[in-house]
Amino acid sequence: MSKNGVHMDDAKDKVVSYLNHVSKSMTTVEIANSLNLSRSVISNYLNTLFKENRIKKISGRPIRWSKNCADVSERTSSFCNFIGYDGSMKHVIEQVSAAVAYPPNGLNILITGNSGVGKSFLAKKIYEYAKEIKIIRSNSPYFVLNCADYANNPELVSSMLFGYVKGAYTGADSSHNGLLLQANGGYLFLDEVHRLSSENQEKLFSFIDNGLFYQIGDNSHPIKSNVRLIMATTERPTDTLLTTFLRRIPIHVTIPDFLKRSIDERLTLLRYIIYQEAVKLNKKIYVNNQVVSALVQTNNRGNIGYLKNLIQIACSIAYKKQHGLDQIDLSMDSLLIDKLPNFEDYGDLLIDGQAAFIFNEKNSLKNAKFAQLMTEFHKLTVDFSSDNVQKVKSSIRKINQLLENSCQKTGLYYRHQELFKKIIEQQFGLNKTSYLEPLMFLFYEAKFCIDNHDLEPLYHHINISFSRSLHVAVCFYKNIDIEDKVKQSLIIVLAMLLSDHVDENITIRGLMIAHGKNTATSIQTVVNSLCGNYLFDAIDMPINVGVSSIIQEANALIDTFNTTKGFILMVDMGSLSQLYSEISSHINGDLLVVNNLTTITALDLALKMQQKMTFQEITNRVDQGYHIDTQYFEGVSQNINILVSCVSGLGIAEKISELFQTLMPDNIQIVPVDYSTLKYKIMNCDWNYFKQTILVLTTVDIDDKIPFDQMNIYDLLDATGERKLNKCLSQYLSQDKLKKLNQKLLRFFSKEGISEKLSFLNPDVILKEVEDVNSKYEDFYHLKLDGKIKLNLYLHIALMIERLIVHNTKDISIQAISNEEKDFFKITKSIFQPLEMKYNIHIPNYELSLLYELFRQFIK
Repeated sequence: MSKNGVHMDDAKDKVVSYLNHVSKSMTTVEIANSLNLSRSVISNYLNTLFKENRIKKISGRPIRWSKNCADVSERTSSFCNFIGYDGSMKHVIEQVSAAVAYPPNGLNILITGNSGVGKSFLAKKIYEYAKEIKIIRSNSPYFVLNCADYANNPELVSSMLFGYVKGAYTGADSSHNGLLLQANGGYLFLDEVHRLSSENQEKLFSFIDNGLFYQIGDNSHPIKSNVRLIMATTERPTDTLLTTFLRRIPIHVTIPDFLKRSIDERLTLLRYIIYQEAVKLNKKIYVNNQVVSALVQTNNRGNIGYLKNLIQIACSIAYKKQHGLDQIDLSMDSLLIDKLPNFEDYGDLLIDGQAAFIFNEKNSLKNAKFAQLMTEFHKLTVDFSSDNVQKVKSSIRKINQLLENSCQKTGLYYRHQELFKKIIEQQFGLNKTSYLEPLMFLFYEAKFCIDNHDLEPLYHHINISFSRSLHVAVCFYKNIDIEDKVKQSLIIVLAMLLSDHVDENITIRGLMIAHGKNTATSIQTVVNSLCGNYLFDAIDMPINVGVSSIIQEANALIDTFNTTKGFILMVDMGSLSQLYSEISSHINGDLLVVNNLTTITALDLALKMQQKMTFQEITNRVDQGYHIDTQYFEGVSQNINILVSCVSGLGIAEKISELFQTLMPDNIQIVPVDYSTLKYKIMNCDWNYFKQTILVLTTVDIDDKIPFDQMNIYDLLDATGERKLNKCLSQYLSQDKLKKLNQKLLRFFSKEGISEKLSFLNPDVILKEVEDVNSKYEDFYHLKLDGKIKLNLYLHIALMIERLIVHNTKDISIQAISNEEKDFFKITKSIFQPLEMKYNIHIPNYELSLLYELFRQFIK
């Protein structure tokens, strides 16, 4: 039993170790295949490990498994004060900890990086970790040899490494054990290993191969030693080390330069270095924000080593002046620095040398809460319903209970707070969101990560449902220095929370571009703040920057927008034609350029956007009310697109477009088009408008000769129409997605689907009344309408009555032209008279003309 028990424990540890060193969740089958074990055995181990809380179980089909962050941190506690162990150094720590635990004697490790990045410190931490997990004894030796110190004397290095026997060379009066034997059972760290001669490299890789070496002067008695090797170099290994030697070192890790670390890591490193000086002086050390800004942006080849010297000198200068005080203040006159970087306010620091230094606060409650939230995010990828979204938002807000135990008031915290206020509250006008900032800092501090497998689908769903909120979140995190995976996760969390404050129904996009350092963003801040919501984006154009770079920046920004409902560009000066020609290919809808950016003009346009005016209404008001230079450009999507137009109104077309867009690839735009616009374009043969269109879907047949594919949406409800749609889209959608699309369309156009689209009319009553209307048309014209035509009429007439009740219909003067049309108008007035009286409505000629479009093909 004990053997089997030990064997099972080893196997379980192997499973945990494997999950700890892969970056994604995995299924039982994937894990079994990777470890070359049977599925049933792995399943047993996984369930046991889950009960022991050593791994995470992610519900779904199939079930997925991933590492338990708490378990990882417990098993790598020796690395907890290696700053960046859960950030930029996370992958490095994972690799070296795996190398230490690899049976039977671990793997040799090569650490690369420039001077002063912490290679020696990491080597010592690897040794401590090996003792901690009992891979080596607690009294195992640790020796260091800096090969650079003896680079000009390879024979001396050889004797130090391998030892020598008495008489091996002149002066060898007695035998001497080398470091390979002295370090037996422990670790030997070879720093600057590239300075080893080729001969010594060959001797060393021979030892690595068989664990045997010979002392100098004795080629007959091999000595066995069990030594783990860690090596470090500032050079490129392939340029300075023998290929045969490199092959014996399977683990290569690199430590980044100080300036390439994230800002939170740099601030923690800065705090720790100053803390060490505060301990020496037994005083508090205060560092003002100017000094913090300069130190945290230090760019020197000496990296952390240089930073330590810089701080030591600064402390010594300050101490000389203030040695009688309880607190030492570091100011710029204490800092011997050649070049001062641009000021970035990361706050002040006050370091107490008598208090314990906290590297990272680990909170088991926090880990549990975040683990639970990860599971809920995974569920959201499967069902992004409004109910599930609200559940996840509620779970996010519950993290608030952890706030009182978090957030050390460090420079990083103040930086985060200031950026949140400047960008989200002021620049985007979301001035009621300040309560979210400490919560988001908690997620940032914890480096919250959504599973890699879930990031892309979540991002896609949020981009469809909360695109404006997502954009604000992206803009905020552009200014936060953190690893990409964490950044993407935080963007998703913030976008979901902001969606309660951002008006997602504002469909027109607006952008300001102005010359000057902060001109455009200042106007943006005023306009968005006064409106209390996000209406406009802004790009500042420094005087010394060319137009081409600004256009490039504008296009990159526009590419992230949905501009199908219209785009307003406001500029303070410049050529309108040049701007249009440069950005038009990036606009997927109509474009209005206003060549006079002022706060008053921008505010007026923003208020119109906030009032949900259509793009056409805004351009008409601009033409009538502005005495400034404006220009209007009309167009439809410049990308491959499918147009959707419903005679029943743009709202239905938009809903159908959303239904399609959830399944279509990102490179195909689904564009809802007002029916009158579509009809006008076809009548005037404006085929350039449709140059990227692969399909037009309408609720009426188009009789005109057209150079593109067209389908009546209701044809999709029978087998012939379904086959035609599948043929059109088969190169863009899989069979599974085509099947889902057809199912969604069938539901959308069912009577139940129509009922869901009515805001306040009783579906049972109105649909019965619509059936009576349809019967009267059939009796008068001697028609027998099929099911899909009736569904079309149900949808159109029910929504028409609801539009008329709330006076939400177009006021367009239309007169019947043909005798047939005049007769239809007269008959329709008679048919609808009871409903006009019942609902106190009047059916205008425009609505009559739409009804005629629906019936025209049947009454000819």
